[in-house]
Amino acid sequence: MKKRLILWLCLAIPMLSSCIKDEPLSREADIIEIIVDDPTFIDRSISEDNRIELIMADTADLTKITPILTLTPYATVIPASGTTFDLSNQKEVEYTVTSQNGAFQKKYTLKIGEMRKVYDFEEWTMAGTGKYPFPILTDPTWSNANSGIVTALVIGALKDFERYPTKDTTLCVSGEYAASLQTIKGGKIIGKSYPIFAGNLFRGDFSANMTNPLKSLKLGRNHPQEAGKPIAFKGFYKYTPGPVMTGADGEVIPDRTDEMSMYAAIFRVTKGALPSEEFLDGETILTSKQVVARAEWSPEAEGMIEKEAINGFTEFSIPFLYTDTIDYKRYDYRLTIVCSSSKDGNLYQGAVGSNLLVDDLAIACEPYIKTEEETTEQNSL
Repeated sequence: MKKRLILWLCLAIPMLSSCIKDEPLSREADIIEIIVDDPTFIDRSISEDNRIELIMADTADLTKITPILTLTPYATVIPASGTTFDLSNQKEVEYTVTSQNGAFQKKYTLKIGEMRKVYDFEEWTMAGTGKYPFPILTDPTWSNANSGIVTALVIGALKDFERYPTKDTTLCVSGEYAASLQTIKGGKIIGKSYPIFAGNLFRGDFSANMTNPLKSLKLGRNHPQEAGKPIAFKGFYKYTPGPVMTGADGEVIPDRTDEMSMYAAIFRVTKGALPSEEFLDGETILTSKQVVARAEWSPEAEGMIEKEAINGFTEFSIPFLYTDTIDYKRYDYRLTIVCSSSKDGNLYQGAVGSNLLVDDLAIACEPYIKTEEETTEQNSL
């Protein structure tokens, strides 16, 4: 019996070793998270064209910034994670990430970004490569679902494709450009039909999830206490509904007109949680008890003020309605803005051709006033 066991082990061990050796090496070469272990670090953004921006407080020493990177498993990066850089005066650093098998590389550009008070949608660029480049904002704190459309194109789900749902437009309030969100004809993805794809724009990240597209949205950007308490969502919009409203199965819904969706929300997260660890998605942003305040556009929005502006736009101001108090001692907070050309686009109901233009969006906040205790503590440092 022992001889048989020994013989079996002698045969099994080389086979096991062979299986281990034949395991394919990883081809992934991504930076999936980046933080700075410094109290002046506020937020980060990683765009779909591999641009990284760090948002730091005004008190940060930009000559000594030490980013800590999280990579896809087994990938390596040069310069190494934990290297200190001088990022003052808009200096940039280029990271090169190499996959485990050595065959794939990605380059990322890192710089210090600014915490904007008004989002004017002036600067756009193209992401993606080869046959399907798609438009995105150069401000990587904003995302849209255009890359999801690219995935649908690649797998043949979209045939009669004319335009991306989200792009720039020269019809604007100020500057040269605004953001244009348009509902387009959908297609079939992994056996499921989606009659429409609504144009969208949101503060957060996007990672395509073909089995549940609403999970593709990773909403929220850090909103530090020093930024103040949000009191109003402001900006300009112009909306034209499409001619034929359809339901989730593509059926025509008579006597119903498409509507736009536009709102801001602030929600709590665990103290110190990373953006990649804790966020709200396209489903939970509507239902989660983590949301402490919303400012949502609707014809009957409580306290909303509107007036006519140039080029057919409407200027609006919507107060935040709070359902809970903000407590920075217990939680961190994230804020998102979400805009869509079809209000029920998350349910794939809408009208092809519905078009929402937005420009100069902003969050008005009450100034944060330090307590006497905080002032004393800062002066003692």
